[in-house]
Amino acid sequence: MNRRPLVVRLVAVLVVTLAGAVLLASGARPLLGLDLQGGISAVYVPVLGEDVPPEAEFEEVLDRTIEVIRARVDSLGVAEPDIARSGTDVVVQLPGATDAERLRAVIGRTAQLEFRPVFDVLDPSSPGYAEAEVDCAVPIAERTPLADEDVGFLCGPTTVLGEGEEVLTIGGAKYLVGAVALTGERIEDAFPVEQSGGFTTSVAFDAEGDAAFAAITGQLACLRDAGQTALLAIVLDGVVESAPSMNPDVVCGIGLTDGAVITSGAGDREAQQQAASDLALVLRTGALPITLEASTFEQVSATLGADSLRAGLTAGLIGLVLVGVWLFLAYRWLGVVTLASLLVFGVLVVAAITVLAGVGFALTLAGVAGVIVAIGITADSSILYVERIRDELAAGRSLRSAAVKGYESAFRTNLAGNTVTFAAAAVLYALAVGPVRGFALMLGMATLLDLLILATFTRPVVQLMAASGLLTRERLRAPAPVPAAARERAATTDGGDA
Repeated sequence: MNRRPLVVRLVAVLVVTLAGAVLLASGARPLLGLDLQGGISAVYVPVLGEDVPPEAEFEEVLDRTIEVIRARVDSLGVAEPDIARSGTDVVVQLPGATDAERLRAVIGRTAQLEFRPVFDVLDPSSPGYAEAEVDCAVPIAERTPLADEDVGFLCGPTTVLGEGEEVLTIGGAKYLVGAVALTGERIEDAFPVEQSGGFTTSVAFDAEGDAAFAAITGQLACLRDAGQTALLAIVLDGVVESAPSMNPDVVCGIGLTDGAVITSGAGDREAQQQAASDLALVLRTGALPITLEASTFEQVSATLGADSLRAGLTAGLIGLVLVGVWLFLAYRWLGVVTLASLLVFGVLVVAAITVLAGVGFALTLAGVAGVIVAIGITADSSILYVERIRDELAAGRSLRSAAVKGYESAFRTNLAGNTVTFAAAAVLYALAVGPVRGFALMLGMATLLDLLILATFTRPVVQLMAASGLLTRERLRAPAPVPAAARERAATTDGGDA
């Protein structure tokens, strides 16, 4: 037996294991999923009008919608969000998130921005206010949208008084606006700006947007010089957020070329700052291609997640202890080797999960279940190796020869079984969504680690122990060798029965 390759493999795996242990000892930990650390779970459904797009186009719209939501969530600093499709629904999982109201407002906001010229403004006290074709007291979703090329009335922000069942909604001003002159698609950047009176959102356009904004503001400046109404309605999701007039320094026919400013509304400075920042975020990341409505929006308790994690780890520890006791009683020294292989597996799998956190993998309760299942997989490989050694010893081989031949037989069997398991895990990972993918990933990773540990740790340790005399038939509780004549008679009998 050539010991050098065995020693090299054993040293290599021990170095990797030591590196993983150092990583964990330094304070690095796996990223926990929503069900283990709490957070926010939401399901959004598309709100479709009368014109339902074709299936292929609708699929593309949903994909773009997910990308916009992901960009918004990333800008909010939520660690490792899970945003995916489930049929036509959009599932949003935000581990560790706590500000539910802000996230609800930012994620589901359509953020369709339009700039329209204003022809007239009707305050609630103005004559003809009630006869205008839009009711500003009803929810925005129930109002008839105004097409880009149409002229019509749009509402300003409403005022809500009272709470519970005694809520009173007071409609805002009504603006008679013209066709859309510029949309948010031309926005290149948006950012909050602090001013003496509070916070505003500054919007910068691309070259085409700058030209369109200069054209509309130049036209309004000419109307101002002629004594006519010269307001520019800044419309966000069908509501006129503000309608600034043209300052005297805006030149007729030239207009503004340095972008637009959107006021953040009433409230204290902190509320204005957050409103300006959130508006800049949704404008910068782009509008949702389709309107979404939250069918569920739940905040998962971190306490529940901690209890689930504690229960999962307790179950895994109990299983490990039971497996360890049985292995020691059944195999003594090789049982200790099997336990050592489980320890190496544990360090490597936790370190691997920690490293995967850098690319977005979060450990969920389903993943913990996958790790627990992996304990049995790794223990089974070592048990299979030990039993093959005992079979070879029963066949009359020496302990060294039995260790070599037993590994060859055990590895082939283990490779076949793990290949099937890995293929099942790969299919499950490709087809499943959510936490089930975490289980599949843990299961697939466990099968690869199992083969690696069997080849680079269990085999070298067992064969080196056999070569050094630390293992004996008695310590292995191996059965007595069957005489060759008896084996031949058994083979002949089996053949005759066949």
